[in-house]
Parts: sequence; C-alpha cells; structure tokens
Amino acid sequence: MQKGEPNDSVSKSLRTLLVLAAHESMGVAELGRELNVAVSTAHRLLNIMRAHDFVEQDLHSRRYRVGSAALKLGRQTRGDQDLVAAGHPHLARLGAELDETVNLVVLDGAEALFVDGVQGRQSLRVGTRTGARLPAYATAGGKVLLAHMPPAIIRSYYPGELRRVTRHTLADLASLERELEQVRELGYALNLGEHLTEVSAIAVPVDGSHGRPIAALTVAAPSTRWNRARLTELAPTLSATAAEIMRNLARQSP
Repeated sequence: MQKGEPNDSVSKSLRTLLVLAAHESMGVAELGRELNVAVSTAHRLLNIMRAHDFVEQDLHSRRYRVGSAALKLGRQTRGDQDLVAAGHPHLARLGAELDETVNLVVLDGAEALFVDGVQGRQSLRVGTRTGARLPAYATAGGKVLLAHMPPAIIRSYYPGELRRVTRHTLADLASLERELEQVRELGYALNLGEHLTEVSAIAVPVDGSHGRPIAALTVAAPSTRWNRARLTELAPTLSATAAEIMRNLARQSP
C-alpha cells in the first residue's frame, strides 16, 4: 500500500457521508458520479461504511442512505439540544391541554432514549423519563422509530427472542415485524402495558426534512384512564403537534 492511500480512503468516506446526507437516498452509480470515482470504488466504500452502520441499504430499492451510526454521532454532537429547545414549548402546551405526561424520544441503537418530558398534574400520573433508556420494542416511541428503520438493522438489533419486560411485551422478532408494519400503515404506535403493566402510551413520528423521523412524540397515562380506543383518538392531535415541533426546529436552524 502506497503512502497516502489511507488518508485518501478517509477523505472519500467522509465525502460519501456528506453526499448521502444531502440526498434522501442514492444508488451506487449515482454516488460514483457524484464522487467522480468508479462504481467499483463507490461500492467498496459503501460496503465498508455499511459494515459499521454509517450507511444503510434499503432491501427493496437497493439504494443507500445515511445510517444509524452517523445519525447517532450527529445527535451526540448537538446533544439533542436543538430538538429539545424546539420541542419543549409544544410539549408543555400539549401536556397542559391533556393533563397527561408527554415525552420526546429518539432512537439510540436498540434503545429508546427519552430526551425531554413534561409531567401531568393529576394525582395518579405517569412520571417523566428524561434521560432513561428503555428497550425500543417495549415503548410506543421506540416502535414508531423502529418502523422506519431498514429491516436488516432491526434484525441485527434483535436477532432472537425479545426480553419480556411484562406479560404484554412482544415475544419475538416476527411479532415485532408484524407490529411495525401496522405502525407504518397507521402512522402511530401504541404501548399497552408493554413496559409497565399499568401504563399505556401512544406515539407519532416527528418527521425530518427527508421524511425519516428524527424523534417520536408520546403521551403516556395510567391504563385505568386510557384504553386503546381513547389513545387512538389522540393521534391527529399528536401529529399536529409533531408538525409544529418540526416547523419550530426549521425556524431555529441557521
């Protein structure tokens, strides 16, 4: 190997990330033209980066996009501060309107990370979980975000049976995949006692500029107060609030 080649590879890898970040998805040939490299070189770069989750490939279209590792680095760099700053006023308004606990959740690998929350004021209420990491498959917010991940990534997160947190927790990958398909169709996810038996929740995606969710907006309440039918009635209200959060975030971006 000649001197300078490693630096050249690093440069091409970084350029690949920048190019993919500017597009929703790209094919190998498109990327090669954009980078001015041979298709074989583009394919080699993508394979290396995919092995470390910096890029992902859609199993149906075979196109590539920025992967979970790169998105995680971006979140860590910003510390989720922009999202929290943009979202908190809307969480506070929605929490006051419903008098229930509202949270913002992001996906951190196989876990749902709660980055902000506003607690309801009723005597029987669900506490906020800001800073907590829970199994994504056992939370409404986690399931909303998993529903928009490539199937191969989900299988790598949960290769076998799922750890049962309560008797209502999904038991295996096949059950999770069926539920995630329903989440994509409905536009929201439910958690009916899957992490805490006495707690129910609903979540909707907070969509980013490329249509991929950057977070989930959730409402959690005691199961004695909120059943499935009542939770689903909240979906339009949550979706409207999620859109307001994104508009606020866009206004705050430089």
